[in-house]
Amino acid sequence: MQLSIHYYVLSLSDQLSILYEAFRDKLISIQNSNFPFESFIHADHSDNQAFRNSQLKEFFRQTDQHFIHYYDQDPLYLVVVGEKNNLSIFETLITHRDALIGHIEGNYIITSPHDLGKIVWPVIKEAISGSNNNALRELTKAAEASNVVSGIDAVGQSAETETGPMLYVEEDYHVKGSLRKVDQTTIVRSKHVELWDVIDDVVDIIIEKVLEMGGTVIFMKNDSLKNHERIALVPSS
Repeated sequence: MQLSIHYYVLSLSDQLSILYEAFRDKLISIQNSNFPFESFIHADHSDNQAFRNSQLKEFFRQTDQHFIHYYDQDPLYLVVVGEKNNLSIFETLITHRDALIGHIEGNYIITSPHDLGKIVWPVIKEAISGSNNNALRELTKAAEASNVVSGIDAVGQSAETETGPMLYVEEDYHVKGSLRKVDQTTIVRSKHVELWDVIDDVVDIIIEKVLEMGGTVIFMKNDSLKNHERIALVPSS
């Protein structure tokens, strides 16, 4: 499965399971007959830890079955958040274990989607970027060798054809619009599209394309790529 800025977040507690669909740090709560999923655990057995764990196990098994419904339609990576005991139980039960890319300890059931997105996104970002402490130095070397494409329009064109490139993009860089392919890739900007949908953000489309082409994406601090118009691509050769 390909790494992506589009992923799932599953928030677990003893009483409730909430599933989110995420794009970068934007989370959208999935609300239908499957989620949010309420627990059937009885409070009067709270002192019996063995019995409580048994109930939790059944609750999380059913939660996993509900998650499968979405994963089978759109297989994406998953980040699970919850208290340590709940994570331990759930991670022994999850059917699509390969989908689990990370977890975060803590009870975030009442955390807003906005705040939870800020907490979870670094897990995905690190998985995509990997460890690259010398990213800016490497970009500078590439620029000195005239081996960098800069700016959203030029990078958008190059991303369509380059195999295995290195993409550098500022953390909060977004451009409303889409990519339209005529004779070459064309950036189409618009003030009337919503960033809730990944296809309405040109930067996200480019990120996904680079990952699809076997490239690497490095997320940089804001204002660190001023000389490159906030986004830059280094071809693999």
